[in-house]
Amino acid sequence: MKMKNRNLFSPLPGKQKGIALMMVLFVFALVTILAGGMISRQSLFIQKASNTLIQSQAYEYAIGAEQVARQMLFADWEEDKKEKSFTDDHGEVWGQGAAGFPIDYGVIEAQIDDLQGRFNINSVVNTDSSQDSASIERLKNLFIVLDIEEISVEKVIDWIDDNDETEGGDGAEEGDYLVKERPYRTGNQAFVSTSELMLINGMTDKIFQKLLPHISALPPGVKAINVNTCSKEVIRSLAKGKILSDSEGQSIIDHRKDNTFENIEDFKALPEYAGLTLNGGFSINSEFFKVSSKVTLADRVSRLVSILYRDSENGNLTLMERNQGQKYLITKDLVLQQ
Repeated sequence: MKMKNRNLFSPLPGKQKGIALMMVLFVFALVTILAGGMISRQSLFIQKASNTLIQSQAYEYAIGAEQVARQMLFADWEEDKKEKSFTDDHGEVWGQGAAGFPIDYGVIEAQIDDLQGRFNINSVVNTDSSQDSASIERLKNLFIVLDIEEISVEKVIDWIDDNDETEGGDGAEEGDYLVKERPYRTGNQAFVSTSELMLINGMTDKIFQKLLPHISALPPGVKAINVNTCSKEVIRSLAKGKILSDSEGQSIIDHRKDNTFENIEDFKALPEYAGLTLNGGFSINSEFFKVSSKVTLADRVSRLVSILYRDSENGNLTLMERNQGQKYLITKDLVLQQ
């Protein structure tokens, strides 16, 4: 029997044409799906890269704001040196308000706060682990002024001191924290950050927010409070044995607006403190400052808090800490710079 030779280029039968068309459509669909997936992954990669770039750029802007703050604080020191009057108050350029700097697709907001215008919570315990009675009384007074009853000064002392003995009936040592559902130990050292106060027994966010504008966590040896920058609440809590009234505190604030204290004696001579004892350290200038930066760039926000130490001898500024985790940084009136 003879076999018929089929021309390789002859048209395929109808059934085979249908199968070939289905194969072509299947391959086309597969390529489309793969291409769509690749485009989607590429878009996601581009978005991630863009976010990383924006965050990095925003952080660098925040570092730039910190550098501007350094220049302002050093210029302030140079001016004081020139005038031979080292005072720091809210009337100076750095203390007048928050500055806003427009940038492409966003804005930089920054402000400088005087940390020595606040009560240093670490000052209640001295570097040799002994207690500082003047600082303890000030903190107790501040709690009364702020109407805080849930937290005792004894609990703050117990968190800082290096022993395991509970301070009085209102203290709290490791045993009180180790029995918690999520146990932890006391610090047994100075507070590194005011946020550590959230670990104290009885502390709530509401109480913490009350305290935050009036306290700092500086080295234990820093006890002097700048009377030119401290808040009304701190002013009311400074005297021994008596808490000033709200009106008395406001009277001192009003007086201070037009009369910067050039020496401590003028402050102690105020009529509101007549007959009262003012123990502990006071100052009319400061060495510790907080620089808060908030950068909004392409609808994304980056924050940075920098703690700076300014040497009163030569004006040199040293970075002590940087923190990116805080919110609600800009609290002063914002002035946009051109």
